[in-house]
Amino acid sequence: MGMLSKFSRQKMREEDFEPRTNDVLIVFDDEKKTSDIKRINVIEEDKLMVIGEYVIPIEDCTITNSATGRNFFYRAPTQSITETKRLAQLEKSLVLTKITNFRPKPPESNLNIMNVILSIVIIVFIIVFGAVSCSNGKAQQQEVPTQSYQKTDK
Repeated sequence: MGMLSKFSRQKMREEDFEPRTNDVLIVFDDEKKTSDIKRINVIEEDKLMVIGEYVIPIEDCTITNSATGRNFFYRAPTQSITETKRLAQLEKSLVLTKITNFRPKPPESNLNIMNVILSIVIIVFIIVFGAVSCSNGKAQQQEVPTQSYQKTDK
Protein backbone atom coordinates (compact mmCIF):
# COMPACT_ATOMS: atom_id res chain seq x y z
CA MET A 1 0.00 0.00 0.00
CA GLY A 2 2.84 2.41 0.87
CA MET A 3 4.52 1.74 -2.47
CA LEU A 4 1.27 2.36 -4.35
CA SER A 5 0.65 5.75 -2.70
CA LYS A 6 4.26 6.80 -3.35
CA PHE A 7 3.91 5.83 -7.01
CA SER A 8 0.65 7.77 -7.44
CA ARG A 9 2.18 10.88 -5.81
CA GLN A 10 5.17 10.63 -8.13
CA LYS A 11 2.91 10.24 -11.15
CA MET A 12 0.85 13.22 -10.05
CA ARG A 13 3.97 15.39 -9.89
CA GLU A 14 4.98 14.35 -13.41
CA GLU A 15 1.53 15.25 -14.72
CA ASP A 16 1.80 18.74 -13.19
CA PHE A 17 4.61 19.59 -15.62
CA GLU A 18 3.05 18.16 -18.76
CA PRO A 19 0.91 20.33 -21.03
CA ARG A 20 -2.74 20.40 -20.04
CA THR A 21 -4.07 20.95 -23.58
CA ASN A 22 -3.64 19.55 -27.07
CA ASP A 23 -3.41 23.10 -28.38
CA VAL A 24 -0.27 24.30 -30.15
CA LEU A 25 1.39 27.71 -30.26
CA ILE A 26 3.24 28.56 -33.47
CA VAL A 27 5.43 31.64 -33.11
CA PHE A 28 6.60 33.26 -36.37
CA ASP A 29 9.51 35.68 -36.17
CA ASP A 30 8.86 37.99 -39.15
CA GLU A 31 12.36 39.50 -39.15
CA LYS A 32 14.39 36.29 -38.84
CA LYS A 33 11.90 34.22 -40.88
CA THR A 34 11.90 31.46 -38.25
CA SER A 35 9.16 29.68 -36.34
CA ASP A 36 8.86 27.87 -33.04
CA ILE A 37 6.16 25.29 -32.35
CA LYS A 38 5.29 24.54 -28.71
CA ARG A 39 2.49 22.76 -26.89
CA ILE A 40 0.46 25.21 -24.77
CA ASN A 41 0.48 24.52 -21.02
CA VAL A 42 -2.18 26.95 -19.82
CA ILE A 43 -4.89 28.98 -21.53
CA GLU A 44 -6.43 31.77 -19.48
CA GLU A 45 -9.01 34.41 -20.42
CA ASP A 46 -6.53 36.75 -22.05
CA LYS A 47 -3.25 34.86 -22.46
CA LEU A 48 -1.57 31.66 -23.59
CA MET A 49 1.28 30.21 -21.58
CA VAL A 50 4.06 27.87 -22.55
CA ILE A 51 5.67 27.66 -19.13
CA GLY A 52 9.13 29.16 -19.06
CA GLU A 53 9.07 30.10 -22.76
CA TYR A 54 6.13 32.27 -23.86
CA VAL A 55 3.30 34.32 -22.42
CA ILE A 56 1.28 35.72 -25.32
CA PRO A 57 -2.00 37.69 -25.41
CA ILE A 58 -4.74 35.69 -27.15
CA GLU A 59 -5.89 38.78 -29.05
CA ASP A 60 -2.56 38.83 -30.91
CA CYS A 61 -3.02 35.27 -32.21
CA THR A 62 -4.78 33.83 -35.23
CA ILE A 63 -6.64 30.68 -34.22
CA THR A 64 -7.26 27.68 -36.48
CA ASN A 65 -8.53 24.15 -35.83
CA SER A 66 -6.72 20.93 -36.64
CA ALA A 67 -7.40 17.23 -36.07
CA THR A 68 -5.45 17.24 -32.78
CA GLY A 69 -6.57 20.58 -31.36
CA ARG A 70 -6.38 24.31 -31.90
CA ASN A 71 -3.41 26.11 -33.44
CA PHE A 72 -2.56 29.59 -32.20
CA PHE A 73 -0.43 31.53 -34.73
CA TYR A 74 1.57 34.45 -33.36
CA ARG A 75 3.32 36.62 -35.97
CA ALA A 76 5.56 39.28 -34.51
CA PRO A 77 8.88 41.07 -34.88
CA THR A 78 11.90 39.74 -32.99
CA GLN A 79 11.59 42.38 -30.25
CA SER A 80 8.02 41.29 -29.39
CA ILE A 81 9.01 37.63 -29.28
CA THR A 82 11.95 38.48 -27.01
CA GLU A 83 9.57 40.36 -24.69
CA THR A 84 7.15 37.43 -24.50
CA LYS A 85 10.06 35.16 -23.58
CA ARG A 86 11.22 37.63 -20.93
CA LEU A 87 7.70 37.81 -19.47
CA ALA A 88 7.51 34.01 -19.38
CA GLN A 89 10.83 33.81 -17.51
CA LEU A 90 9.67 36.51 -15.08
CA GLU A 91 6.40 34.70 -14.42
CA LYS A 92 8.24 31.40 -13.93
CA SER A 93 10.63 33.00 -11.44
CA LEU A 94 7.71 34.56 -9.54
CA VAL A 95 6.03 31.16 -9.26
CA LEU A 96 9.28 29.57 -8.08
CA THR A 97 9.75 32.36 -5.54
CA LYS A 98 6.26 31.79 -4.16
CA ILE A 99 6.90 28.04 -3.93
CA THR A 100 10.23 28.46 -2.12
CA ASN A 101 8.83 31.09 0.27
CA PHE A 102 5.96 28.83 1.26
CA ARG A 103 5.80 28.26 4.98
CA PRO A 104 3.30 25.88 6.47
CA LYS A 105 0.82 27.21 8.96
CA PRO A 106 2.20 26.99 12.49
CA PRO A 107 0.40 24.38 14.58
CA GLU A 108 -2.35 25.83 16.67
CA SER A 109 -1.66 25.73 20.38
CA ASN A 110 -4.23 24.28 22.74
CA LEU A 111 -4.14 27.43 24.88
CA ASN A 112 -5.94 30.03 22.92
CA ILE A 113 -5.76 33.55 24.38
CA MET A 114 -9.55 33.87 24.31
CA ASN A 115 -9.92 30.62 26.30
CA VAL A 116 -7.50 31.91 28.93
CA ILE A 117 -9.29 35.26 29.25
CA LEU A 118 -12.69 33.55 29.45
CA SER A 119 -11.43 31.19 32.17
CA ILE A 120 -10.08 34.09 34.24
CA VAL A 121 -13.39 35.97 33.94
CA ILE A 122 -15.34 32.88 35.05
CA ILE A 123 -13.04 32.31 38.05
CA VAL A 124 -13.35 35.96 39.14
CA PHE A 125 -17.13 35.74 38.75
CA ILE A 126 -17.28 32.60 40.93
CA ILE A 127 -15.16 34.22 43.65
CA VAL A 128 -17.26 37.40 43.69
CA PHE A 129 -20.51 35.43 43.62
CA GLY A 130 -19.31 33.21 46.47
CA ALA A 131 -18.27 36.19 48.60
CA VAL A 132 -21.60 37.94 48.06
CA SER A 133 -23.64 34.83 48.80
CA CYS A 134 -21.77 34.20 52.07
CA SER A 135 -22.67 37.63 53.38
CA ASN A 136 -26.26 37.33 52.15
CA GLY A 137 -25.85 40.54 50.30
CA LYS A 138 -25.68 42.64 53.48
CA ALA A 139 -22.59 44.01 55.04
CA GLN A 140 -22.87 43.55 58.78
CA GLN A 141 -21.02 45.79 61.06
CA GLN A 142 -19.22 44.05 63.81
CA GLU A 143 -18.61 45.76 67.07
CA VAL A 144 -15.06 45.81 68.08
CA PRO A 145 -14.60 45.76 71.84
CA THR A 146 -12.73 48.79 73.05
CA GLN A 147 -11.02 49.30 76.32
CA SER A 148 -11.14 52.57 78.04
CA TYR A 149 -8.51 53.67 80.45
CA GLN A 150 -9.62 55.78 83.33
CA LYS A 151 -7.35 57.48 85.64
CA THR A 152 -7.79 56.47 89.24
CA ASP A 153 -6.56 58.48 92.20
CA LYS A 154 -4.93 56.37 94.67
